Amino acid sequence: MPKAKIVAPEEGARLQALDLRTLGRPIHLLPLFDRALQQELGDFLDRELNRRYRASFHIAALRQLPPAADERRWRWHALGDWRLGSHFDRSLLLGILDYRFGAPSHSDETPDETETERRLGRNLAERLLPRLTGAIRRLGAVAPDAAPRELPFAPQAAWQLELDLCDGDKTLGTLRLRLDAVAFEALLQSLSGQRPRLPGPAEHARFSEQLRLKLSARLLEQTLPLGAILDLKPGSVLPVKLPPRALACVAGSPLFGAQVAERQGKLCLSGFADIE
Repeated sequence: MPKAKIVAPEEGARLQALDLRTLGRPIHLLPLFDRALQQELGDFLDRELNRRYRASFHIAALRQLPPAADERRWRWHALGDWRLGSHFDRSLLLGILDYRFGAPSHSDETPDETETERRLGRNLAERLLPRLTGAIRRLGAVAPDAAPRELPFAPQAAWQLELDLCDGDKTLGTLRLRLDAVAFEALLQSLSGQRPRLPGPAEHARFSEQLRLKLSARLLEQTLPLGAILDLKPGSVLPVKLPPRALACVAGSPLFGAQVAERQGKLCLSGFADIE
């Protein structure tokens, strides 16, 4: 067994600390979600912005990370039992408004956020968040198919997505999305291929209904001398007589005795009896 390595304090300060929220979860599979999300949101940008304004909005970078406390004003929506949050950098909203108005929509004399910006952010969120659920649905998850409903409070976030958006060669800002624990768990289950959690003890079926055994039937055994075995050739016929009862085995061990019957040209077992 290898010995533990003692790390100097100055070297340990450079090591990344483990996040206890990610232990035992398939976090390493999350990069597989990048492609589905980029395809879904890329289509959103083309349909909702590029074709409408003859722009060149595209995703320059995508990051996934645990959420951290910040002072941003997040907007949260409910889609079924999922809670999804969104935040648009102001520079991104102003860049879209520039196209809408056909001229710069801001100046140094109006540094405060306007109602027009807030309304645009709310409208974009309501059209974009179903695309986020669509990206998760691409991976096989059962995502809610419901219209976003704005929430008056901020739920606890479990995961965060950050997308840097550009218009051609010009960097506009970052779009941030958050998933609550229910949505994030559905994403992880779809990535790992694991089934939903088993029901509680009160919902379990009876043991006799859960038990599954693979039975193999042993119809007969034939003993031949070595010389007869060596004389066998392709097409040789062994004269055998089918016994009235066969053995039903589990993992090679006899468990039941059964009668051999014929039905529609097939051999069947019936009249099972325990072997004492």
